Amino acid sequence: MTQIAIVSASHRADAQSLRIAQHLNANHLNGEASIVDLNTADLPLWDGSPATKSVEAVQQTMAQADGFIFVIPEWHGMVPAGLKNLLLWCNVTHLAHKPTLLVGVSASTGGAFVIAEMRGSGYKNSRLLYTPEHLLLRNVGSLWTGENSESDAYLEKRSAFAIEQLQTYIAALAPVREQLCSRFKDFGNGMS
Repeated sequence: MTQIAIVSASHRADAQSLRIAQHLNANHLNGEASIVDLNTADLPLWDGSPATKSVEAVQQTMAQADGFIFVIPEWHGMVPAGLKNLLLWCNVTHLAHKPTLLVGVSASTGGAFVIAEMRGSGYKNSRLLYTPEHLLLRNVGSLWTGENSESDAYLEKRSAFAIEQLQTYIAALAPVREQLCSRFKDFGNGMS
């Protein structure tokens, strides 16, 4: 059975990102995904020191996953530092050649900058595979709360479409993932 980990990339308590992660899990993954909440994950800032128990727990969750959904709030036009920190703690052992759906979240009309930032970086040494499809969930405070049924219905269908594509990529790459990862001893880092 395919295992998906959803990363709620907000450091804030009671974050909309976590609510959206939980919604996607409940409504599109039968509640079977693991959720990594960066607010509670207790990841110290990466400085090259050995991993703590909390880091090892997150690394294990990421390593066991076959693919990921990153729910990323746009803060001042950027990805939260905690997500980049996660990518420093997790390496090719945990992430490489695993399909990843990017979900940009915004309290207003933003969200696109985090998608561009992750596509432009965040994959080099991790070797994450971003799916061509992504989601932009804007005005997230009122999304899936019953306030805007037309928008809610469209974004529910669009989310189903994107997650179905993610699952197709996961299934397609599963038989070749070991082969794709076989040369990291020789080429551990991506080219700059």
